[in-house]
Amino acid sequence: MNSEITESIPVMQTGPKEIFIQIFLIFILPIVLINLGIIPIQYRVILIVAIVTALVLLLLKEKWTWHTLGIGNKTFKKYFLPYLVFTVIGVVCVSLFSEKIGQEEIARWWTYKHFMYGFFVVSLFQEVAYRAYLIPALAKLTSRPAIILLTNTLLFTFLHTIFPNPVFGLPLAFAGGIGFALMYMRFPNLPLIVLSHAILNFTVVLYGFFVIPGVTH
Repeated sequence: MNSEITESIPVMQTGPKEIFIQIFLIFILPIVLINLGIIPIQYRVILIVAIVTALVLLLLKEKWTWHTLGIGNKTFKKYFLPYLVFTVIGVVCVSLFSEKIGQEEIARWWTYKHFMYGFFVVSLFQEVAYRAYLIPALAKLTSRPAIILLTNTLLFTFLHTIFPNPVFGLPLAFAGGIGFALMYMRFPNLPLIVLSHAILNFTVVLYGFFVIPGVTH
């Protein structure tokens, strides 16, 4: 990975100590509490909304603009093709992987809330948290792109430990985490990474991954 990747990441003004605390409170502690059953999984949406609200306030404190997040017509057009290729490859890989392990599509998927709007909302929240905030936060702690990439991927994968079927789910989350982090570090554009994540989120849940009975739908 060359220096162009780290140069494209916005610079945070918050100090390293504060960032360590923020990462622990936002990306580690809530997941631990859910896994321990202290926070019921049913309250995950409320928790996510609270976390994203806190992150937005932190980004406002940093005085970031739409431009800082890569939101703009020029970057959208410039980065559209790389994101399109990435997303198509991702969908194909998930489909082939699902076929290989005998994972079938959810029956009557169009009747579930997740496929009406949930897949987009979840993807938006996760990208604001794990890419828009976390990547610049990690860049404040280290200038080594490989460490930023790996740490971001591991924390993203850790999030998915709250879902059942970790044997297949965690490798998918790890692979997706690497892909999303690489794309955002090289082509920083929040709308495009959200759209790509939403399409892939739709696909993986369609094949029954990351589904919590009675909750996910």
